[in-house]
Amino acid sequence: MKTLVLPLTVQIIIYYWMRFKRHEVAEKLACSNNRLKGKNNWLEARVKELEDEVLRLEIDLDHYKTSSNLDSSKPTKCENCECLQKKVNYLINTASKLTMGTTNLNAILGSQNYVFEKAGIGHQPNFSQGNRKSTVAFSKLILNSFHSLLPASIV
Repeated sequence: MKTLVLPLTVQIIIYYWMRFKRHEVAEKLACSNNRLKGKNNWLEARVKELEDEVLRLEIDLDHYKTSSNLDSSKPTKCENCECLQKKVNYLINTASKLTMGTTNLNAILGSQNYVFEKAGIGHQPNFSQGNRKSTVAFSKLILNSFHSLLPASIV
């Protein structure tokens, strides 16, 4: 097998190019290392803060347990529990009635017929002169059509 012999200048160029590439990689690793060191320092400080807070909360819990006369083995009975439970039940029933009322109202509004592009429960028409004439004319039209439907013996 033959070995490839490169000219000396090419060998020198390859040597410096590989050295340059290694230097680039080393710089990237150094930057990454510095960044991770900073993050590690911050995390260690945060862990120390959290450990101190846990210790303080444990002391507060011990102080609370010793200062209170509550026995944790038996549940405490609130004096107003029954009254509050009745209020909760009342509010739940009221809310369910309101929900049903909303459903019924939506059904009523959906079944209404529109007259002169006016609709809705409690519609307040503008009682100007022009509207009165059209309302009177419409009323006469309905009465006439109603009378035409009745048998002649009743009219």
